[in-house]
Amino acid sequence: MPRVPLLVLFLLLHPALAAAQVSQQPFFNVVTLDASAAAEVPTDTLTITLFTEEQGPDPTELAARVNTRLDQALAKAKADPAVHAQSGLYQTNPVYDRANQITGWRIRAELVLEGRDFKAVGALAGRLQPALKVSAMMFSLSREAREKAEAALLTEALGRYQEKARAVAKGLGFPGFTLGQIAITSDRPPLQPIAYRRTAMAAMADAAPPVPTEGGNNVVTVTVSGSVILGPGK
Repeated sequence: MPRVPLLVLFLLLHPALAAAQVSQQPFFNVVTLDASAAAEVPTDTLTITLFTEEQGPDPTELAARVNTRLDQALAKAKADPAVHAQSGLYQTNPVYDRANQITGWRIRAELVLEGRDFKAVGALAGRLQPALKVSAMMFSLSREAREKAEAALLTEALGRYQEKARAVAKGLGFPGFTLGQIAITSDRPPLQPIAYRRTAMAAMADAAPPVPTEGGNNVVTVTVSGSVILGPGK
């Protein structure tokens, strides 16, 4: 019978101690941190959604009226080079009576106007009324504006992160720190929906006045989070 070395035999009899020795890792003074930078950026894109709606017993006739009105509005919108126009949501829904029987149909079609020239978008929306009605207005940041703001804020957020790391190291008595894992995130600004109601005078007019278009600001935030290893530093 072969002899088993005493050390191996001891570890076999004490598996917990063996696991502890195998998994033993160097200890580091790791601290998790985060730092943010934010700025208010003026919105530069306006989106106005208009719609036309018909209701009746014959869905084919309804669709013809809705489609004609939408095509005419699209043709007018396409003639304005300052505004991007496209068709939006198109819905056909049954209309029920109290006995849950279908008594007719309702068709709704949308036209979406978008542009950076707020006055041009608002004026076009006014010219397309009363054939179409405004259902929603939203101000937002374009991708270019958001990325430009994020690039400027990233430098500021990284600087704040390193300042915080130096302060923590100094406060705990370490000469410096080494950067560990870093994550960078950006909070995308939400759309700003604006409620819009037509006045009775505008509803009776052949063409409504331009839609009021006053944009606000969006807050863009860049956050740096991660860990640093306190020690001699680099």
